[in-house]
Amino acid sequence: MMASTATYNRTCRKRYRVTSKFRFIASMVMMIGIMVGIFGLVSGLNVSRAITEPQYTQVEVCYGDTLWNIANTYKSDDTDTRRAVYEICAINDIEASDLVPGMTISVPEDL
Repeated sequence: MMASTATYNRTCRKRYRVTSKFRFIASMVMMIGIMVGIFGLVSGLNVSRAITEPQYTQVEVCYGDTLWNIANTYKSDDTDTRRAVYEICAINDIEASDLVPGMTISVPEDL
C-alpha cells in the first residue's frame, strides 16, 4: 500500500511551464507592485508628513476700513468673501465691530 501512494503523489503532481516570458514577467511586476502598494497602505509609509506653517500678511487698519473690504482685497477670486471675513476674525480672535484704525491684523496669504 505504501509504494502505490508514493507513486501516486509523484505521478499526479502537476508541473507548470512558462509559455510566454513576457506575460510571466509582466504578471510578476504587477504582483510585486500590488504587494508594495498594500504594504505602503498598511504601514502608512505613503502619508505625507510635510507640515507647512501658514503664511500671514500684516495689515494695518486705516480709518474707514472694514473687514469686508480687507477680505475682498486679500482673498483669491474663487473664495467667498464671507468665508474670508470669518477666517480673518478667527485668526485674530476679533469680531467685525472690534476693528479700530491703527490696529494691525494678520491676513492669511492663501485666502
